[in-house]
Amino acid sequence: MAQYNTPQALRPLENLICDFAYSNGYEPMSVFNDFLRYVIHGFSPGAPPVKDWKYKRQQNRFFMELLAGWIQLMQRELQTREWFDAFGDLFMALSSRGGQQAHGQFFTPVHICDLMVQCTTDEKTTGKRMSDPTCGSGRLLLAYHVRNLGNYLVAEDISRTCCLMTVCNMLIHGCVGEVIQHDSLLPEDFKDGWFVNPILTTTGIPTIRKMSEDEYRASRNIPLSGLKQHMAQFHKRKDTPVSRPTCLTSKKIIS
Repeated sequence: MAQYNTPQALRPLENLICDFAYSNGYEPMSVFNDFLRYVIHGFSPGAPPVKDWKYKRQQNRFFMELLAGWIQLMQRELQTREWFDAFGDLFMALSSRGGQQAHGQFFTPVHICDLMVQCTTDEKTTGKRMSDPTCGSGRLLLAYHVRNLGNYLVAEDISRTCCLMTVCNMLIHGCVGEVIQHDSLLPEDFKDGWFVNPILTTTGIPTIRKMSEDEYRASRNIPLSGLKQHMAQFHKRKDTPVSRPTCLTSKKIIS
């Protein structure tokens, strides 16, 4: 993967991430992923503490500053454009650095996303369920959302980082929908999921809620996986009373 030229507006955030990472012995991509988790957890009311959070209290101030910087950046950029994918550009910039190229990818350019949406239909749609089975950072759904408000967006990707970026992008752009981490060619292969802005239309409050595997399967009429089926059958047999076999006495045997 070639070096990605970071947009000028994003360079302060990129420098913050890299400076913090290198001064504390972390990889920038690792810090970037943890920041996405930080954002999601902060907008998930009632969620338990993150168990594997490795940063100390003083280091947590960095994530608060980064969050404030991201929100301020989005406020500025959305004054002059309809949508802005800060995380997608940051991901391409950080993953194209030396030693990280194997983990990187280039997402569909912004103007191509806009063109693809404009080519689909001239009429505005609402109340529909729109899906992107390879969402990347979610930018194609963002382009669709700003032109067709009031739809339920479903984003899918096999990459966890891509899913985390999409959750954050949908959150700040006011999208309502869900993000599923799995191989979209194998619908039963559920790894993780999130509901984004589930109460936004009724309360005006942006939130995120974790999706359980049972919720995922129930919404798609997908039966339990083979392992779960076997376990359910095992527990059912375990709870069923077993009648004791009749003992054969010597008298019965002779007769």
